[in-house]
Amino acid sequence: MSDKHRPRRAKGGVIPPSSAPVASASEPAPKRVRSRRFRIIVIALAALTTVLMVAGIVAYGYINRLQTVFEEERNVIEELDDLDDDTAYRTSEGTVNVLLLGSDSRGDEEEQYRQETGEEGERSDAIMLVHIPEDRSGIYVMSIMRDLWVDIPGQGQGRVNSALSAGGLELAVDTVEDMLYTHIDHVVTIDFDGFEDLTTALGGVYVENPRSFSAGQQNPAFYPEGSIRLEGSSALRFVRERKSFPTSDHIRVENQQLVMRAIASRFLSGDTLTNPQRIFGVLEAILPYMEMDSALDADTIVSYALGMTNLRGSDIHTFTMPAGEPHTTSGGAQVILPDEEMMGLLRESLADENMGEFMRYTESLDPDPGTIAAPDDEEPLGLHVGRQLGQSISRDG
Repeated sequence: MSDKHRPRRAKGGVIPPSSAPVASASEPAPKRVRSRRFRIIVIALAALTTVLMVAGIVAYGYINRLQTVFEEERNVIEELDDLDDDTAYRTSEGTVNVLLLGSDSRGDEEEQYRQETGEEGERSDAIMLVHIPEDRSGIYVMSIMRDLWVDIPGQGQGRVNSALSAGGLELAVDTVEDMLYTHIDHVVTIDFDGFEDLTTALGGVYVENPRSFSAGQQNPAFYPEGSIRLEGSSALRFVRERKSFPTSDHIRVENQQLVMRAIASRFLSGDTLTNPQRIFGVLEAILPYMEMDSALDADTIVSYALGMTNLRGSDIHTFTMPAGEPHTTSGGAQVILPDEEMMGLLRESLADENMGEFMRYTESLDPDPGTIAAPDDEEPLGLHVGRQLGQSISRDG
């Protein structure tokens, strides 16, 4: 019989004794040890696989719920069905430009506010362009001062924020596109009630206030210099105040950027990312007050996010669009003139996908550029978010 032959089990269920010598008690039994180790490895791998499967199921359910909440709660801007118009050739196919508009609509208090101020129509109180280049090398969030004196298509010259009241969102998009010679892919609007609820859902945000000031004539709020906490109405008053500053619109834009960076940092913090209920709370608080074009759905946002997982906090830049000197128009309006030389450079940088060089040049003029810093500035945002979500899944699982 060959040594390689495997004896069959006897009818009684007992394997016939082997002719091989039996190891003494003092001798090691390597096959048995290897077998035990093998079983331990198999058990460990099975346990790990089970954990990963459970984590995967939890993660899938978590992401699926986020997408469901987003789709159920988001409001679509019906008048902006298709932004893929004849300006699309101005940007590369993979470039993404999002126009963010903070509306000064005041809900039930709107009519009373108009009567008190004499203003007619809705105006955009905060205007920002989010530029994401085709190679996903960074995110550039540019604030546009609302008092900037520009050409409004079909209307003549006016403040850039007046385009919204003169011709709705379509004219606001056309105005920014013509001013920057670029193409807008998406539009998102938010009113101030949503801004209040967002900071509340985050549990407040913290900013380093560079200057002390008071906001409001009735029941004024005081904001001291240094680290301050903002939440709800206090955050809203902080970003809207302009009369307390000699260069009103400049400082207000700076304050808006401070709070925006604080919101982003708070959202990326472990306190938020490891707390699914807080994340859902943020979505449920902000989405009812937001409107966006129909193309900006959950799948589109996920695809954008997946392309930017290697970005770090230092790759996200916030800055103010170059502007010139204050000016009084013939009609007595106090406005801000554009800086034509820097505007030309900005247009070229947007068209050539060269915003990195533009930022390096402008940062050489401003020693304190704005960046949204993640808790670990050297860690890619995708890794940071994934790690924090993993901790949350492990804890809740």
